[in-house]
Amino acid sequence: MEHTTSPIDTATPAEAHAESHQATRPVNGAAPRELYLCIDGGGTKTSVSIAGKSLENGGEVKILGTGQHRSSNHTGVGLEQAMVSIGEATLDALRRLPDEAELTCAKSWTYEGYGAAHGRAIQPAPFARIWAGLSGVDGPEDLRVLRPALASLFGLPPSPHGDEDGLVLRVTNDCDLLSSAIERVYKTSQSSPDDVQCQGGIVLIAGTGSIATAFGPKTLPDGNSGAGQSYVLEAVGRMGGYGYLLGDEGSAYYVGHQTIKDLLGFVDRHQEPRSEKDGQVAGTSRKPMGAHDTAIERSSLLGPVRAHFQIDRLANLMAAVYAIAAEHERKLKIAELSRLVMHAAFGAQPDAFARTILERAGERLSELVRDLCALHELKPPQMVLCLGGGMWSYPQFKLLVLDIMRTQWDAHWGWVETIDQPDQLAAISLV
Repeated sequence: MEHTTSPIDTATPAEAHAESHQATRPVNGAAPRELYLCIDGGGTKTSVSIAGKSLENGGEVKILGTGQHRSSNHTGVGLEQAMVSIGEATLDALRRLPDEAELTCAKSWTYEGYGAAHGRAIQPAPFARIWAGLSGVDGPEDLRVLRPALASLFGLPPSPHGDEDGLVLRVTNDCDLLSSAIERVYKTSQSSPDDVQCQGGIVLIAGTGSIATAFGPKTLPDGNSGAGQSYVLEAVGRMGGYGYLLGDEGSAYYVGHQTIKDLLGFVDRHQEPRSEKDGQVAGTSRKPMGAHDTAIERSSLLGPVRAHFQIDRLANLMAAVYAIAAEHERKLKIAELSRLVMHAAFGAQPDAFARTILERAGERLSELVRDLCALHELKPPQMVLCLGGGMWSYPQFKLLVLDIMRTQWDAHWGWVETIDQPDQLAAISLV
């Protein structure tokens, strides 16, 4: 069953909740509109969505505004830039709210007053609840840094008791945002006893980085499931998510990294490819080539890779990569190669070298999920496989990975969900 449509919480005092509502009240006395903010802070960009009830269609819950800005992964761009990216994306979304009287004050909010020296926004943000799902949130130390920074950015009082109920501000890894899709399937399954019972799911993110996280029913102290709770599922384990220096196998960065390594290896073995014209190879080889090197020499990727790094010879590729001084920009430049590889592999004339790179990436992603299932004794037929990240925007790659899972370890999923905009899905789940 397939459809296309990411913990640790933190809370702020109830006073912050009340203050944030005051910020949405217009001067004309119209009733305030409750707004709900979700932040998807990825390694490449930050996307935010604001959800609320529409004045039309009987108060239907819908997305009222969306915004984007640069990456907000604090491990890559630094804490200050991460907060600015979140702040600017939020302002972008607020500016896109409907021109309605109840939203006038909300649209005028800014994070004025927030600064590097622990400054706090002068006016509390106009949101009833905020869910920040951020890449790079991997443990207590990350939360210790990000909780107060986000509270300051949104003008919320610090939590004096370290509450973790997520009443106003919830901070998690971006992977947790996609658990909303698993919860939807889980709740539907529980109310339909005649159908196959969903036992949870696995979120597999393949974007700039990669991570797999398993979610299962929340068990309360008395042994009951958390059926009446706001969040009925909880994270039970993860694999990957170590960042590009230590992991991110199968990600966009991995695809770019493997492409560069294979091209540099070709240069070591054979120097430059033979002369090319209109994609056709001419001349004679210096040494006999195996099938992989032959595929590289004939690959339609060679020209686009040279253009991407603005070089005329592959011998200059390594120097071009290391010439990018900023570490974060170098990482993104390498990850951007994945688009070229996708187009070459799945284009009108499929490229064998590009296909090999993507098969390698698919195998790494399959292994992440396989090891997670084995560790926690998870059964795919009873689970949702929830896919998020830019790599899944190519349907052929999704089919490739699912086929590898079936071939490698006989994985047949009960449900497959592909989430294009996790911030929108999660924002609606807050209402």
